[in-house]
Amino acid sequence: MNPGLPDKIINQVLSMRFSDTMLGTVFLLAGISLAWYSFNLPAIPGQNYGAATFPLLIAMGLIGCSARLLYTGIRQGSEPWVFLSDQVRSPRKLAGVAATLLLVLSYIVFVQVIGFIPTAIIITLAMFLILKVRPVKAVILAVLAAILCDFIFRTMLLVPLPFGIVPRLPW
Repeated sequence: MNPGLPDKIINQVLSMRFSDTMLGTVFLLAGISLAWYSFNLPAIPGQNYGAATFPLLIAMGLIGCSARLLYTGIRQGSEPWVFLSDQVRSPRKLAGVAATLLLVLSYIVFVQVIGFIPTAIIITLAMFLILKVRPVKAVILAVLAAILCDFIFRTMLLVPLPFGIVPRLPW
């Protein structure tokens, strides 16, 4: 048995990339599924838009982007759907992907307990710091983005976001 084999396999798995054709196909199916599901969401009484508005907009974006990916992939010709790239071997890039996934999972776990605003501030701040935004600027932008998102979703879109440890806001 080759002692370097596990490292070789790990490096190959970590440096996989997907072709535009494959990604376009996956996102097209996701967009169609999201659009289909959003038609089952209820309407908001007295409003011109309902709970399906944002999912439909996101679905339209997914379908549009996937069409572009499919077009690019088909024009490039026959390349494997999954291939290896030397660019992905960077530990920093890998850590960025892992951090993003962990932050999304953290949002799911903690938003009900501590509320939307603190969770959004922490996650946005962490992402800004990972992207090397200056700390003072990152804090200011994270706080403003969380409050603005809370205001838009709570007042304009009537999405009931969890308050958690934050007292009720004036809006």
